[in-house]
Amino acid sequence: MDSATPAAHPFDGPHAPAAAPTERDSTSRLDIQRPGDSARLVEHTFGGLPRDSLIVIGLLDGFTGGHMRIDLSPALADPFASARMIADCLAGPGAEPAPEAAMVMLIGEGPASIEQDAAWSSCLEALGLILEAEYCVRIVQCWFLAAGHIRDPACTEHSCCELPGQPVDELLGPSTEQSEPAVRRPRPLRDAAELFLRQAQAPDPTVLDRVQRNRRSPEQGLDPAAAQRLLHRWDVVLEALTRGIGTGAVEHAPELLKQLQSASSRDLLIPLATVGLPATLIGLQAEHGDGRAPQGPAQERLLADYASSFLGETGRRPDWERVDALEQVLGELVPYAAGSERENLLCVMAWIEWARGRGTAAGSFIDQCLAEFPDNQFSRLIDQLMQLKGVCLWARVKRHSWSWAQNQAQSRS
Repeated sequence: MDSATPAAHPFDGPHAPAAAPTERDSTSRLDIQRPGDSARLVEHTFGGLPRDSLIVIGLLDGFTGGHMRIDLSPALADPFASARMIADCLAGPGAEPAPEAAMVMLIGEGPASIEQDAAWSSCLEALGLILEAEYCVRIVQCWFLAAGHIRDPACTEHSCCELPGQPVDELLGPSTEQSEPAVRRPRPLRDAAELFLRQAQAPDPTVLDRVQRNRRSPEQGLDPAAAQRLLHRWDVVLEALTRGIGTGAVEHAPELLKQLQSASSRDLLIPLATVGLPATLIGLQAEHGDGRAPQGPAQERLLADYASSFLGETGRRPDWERVDALEQVLGELVPYAAGSERENLLCVMAWIEWARGRGTAAGSFIDQCLAEFPDNQFSRLIDQLMQLKGVCLWARVKRHSWSWAQNQAQSRS
């Protein structure tokens, strides 16, 4: 399940602003009433054409808005429950700026058939009813993509949209100069873990030797004072990377890896990145200290932030710059992490992607972790969290979401 906020991609169609032909040529607008352009838009948005998916892309003022992908099978099993979840995320409270219209695409593996068409149409009808009745969002274009063939279920032209539809590969065709902006794709979310691990640099022999010597030393648990010192080291590294003055984490790898040697210390990286060091230290004190209660309203607020950060329930935007820095540090530690360190590294990455609203990417880290460490419980917990809670609350509120922060950073650069 994936959710994201406006990507500012221009389109033509019923809700696009009028433009002269020369203007359309210069802006490379997509026409969502053409199947090839719609497929390119989905490819651009999700890094490829997802499998077994119900996709909704919001449209606002001539640009794409927030978008969401959920697995198709559950949506077909309970169309109205899935439709309500999508509508609430895309246009509900916290979704400002909400879309005025939407494009929908259903993607399945099996060949198109009359039975499939009926089931998919029922799902589409439920989504349309809730979006329009409760949020005044109209579905202005829908596409069914089954077994590599795409068609408009509302089209009556037998030449283009009769079952099974048109071959999508032929419609996509080779990239042209006109369509290049539409097909410049991010990394495929379903391959996020593989690409993350593959991009790791070769280990520095000197650093690797220090890491291995640390592992051979007598194992000692982190007492509260040592845990605080280690959190301070992580905080310095994250803050330096956020400000663009850090040299990376490699030189600190022997020390930083200690944070990934146990589940309890691993979990502290979540509040450290999202709500900061003071809240994390208060939480550490509450859970592993002498049991003293927070002193005054300020410490109580910090403890509340610590506790709510794990599920994204702080009610405000987390520090996404530090979360991105955490991902960078974990990526630099990949060549040196082994055993429980690597296991917990994959767990944190699964959580990061879930918090960003990128369930497909989170799923790829969960799969990678369970493939290497079948008994890992944290990954199973994240998977259950996605099933029960769906999209993280931070991702549901556009102005709190990672994708919104990304868009704002790009607009400033």
